[in-house]
Amino acid sequence: MLLTAAPAFAHDCFNPNKPEGAGVNYTITGFTATGPVFVQTGPGQGIGGFATIAAGVLGPDAPAVEVHTLGNSSAKEEVGGPGSMKPEHACDGKGIDYLEACFAG
Repeated sequence: MLLTAAPAFAHDCFNPNKPEGAGVNYTITGFTATGPVFVQTGPGQGIGGFATIAAGVLGPDAPAVEVHTLGNSSAKEEVGGPGSMKPEHACDGKGIDYLEACFAG
């Protein structure tokens, strides 16, 4: 259920080739009934970039993963572009991948 809720928070996509830590401004340390719990870990101002979902948050053996976030941006841009959510592209290790495709199940 947690992974099906994640896209609503715009934290479902990530770039598997991004250098670790690049652009990370927040760490998600857990989820409550009202949404994710953020801890600021970089100089960001909440208007997008990347957030780290801490190890174990998505499941007992889940690794930490850095995901793109729209934050509080008024741009509301679509992440990944056309076709990136197709099953053959959703978790292929290239460009943008999706947590649900890579870690669900």
